[in-house]
Amino acid sequence: MRVFRKALPVVSAAKVSCTNADRYITYPSTTHATAVKWSVRVDWCYDGKTVSNIRHYDYMKEDGGGVADYQGLIQNQLTYPGSAHYEATLVKQAKIALCVFKIGCYRTYYPLERFVLGNNGSYRIEQQK
Repeated sequence: MRVFRKALPVVSAAKVSCTNADRYITYPSTTHATAVKWSVRVDWCYDGKTVSNIRHYDYMKEDGGGVADYQGLIQNQLTYPGSAHYEATLVKQAKIALCVFKIGCYRTYYPLERFVLGNNGSYRIEQQK
């Protein structure tokens, strides 16, 4: 007696790729000779359906010759719309004061970067000085 089994459909795993974005916002320093640059880097993976493995951080790319006083993040939020994870939104906002040694700080900036990460490796960015 022969037993025939119905062949199961072949399910191929979606190919996962990873990418990154590193964008910055620039301000003039006290002398305008050097710049202050605050940057956000985000790494993520995607497979055409979902976004995953998101890692992110911010840093001072240039400190304007020492005048920038990075005072930390005031917003740091990663969200997914719904439960599908087809995209993700990352919002980071920092507080940076420009200061002169022994005199004090004379200006404060609140740079904001909003990334929308796509499931195909693309991204959109909104930057506010």
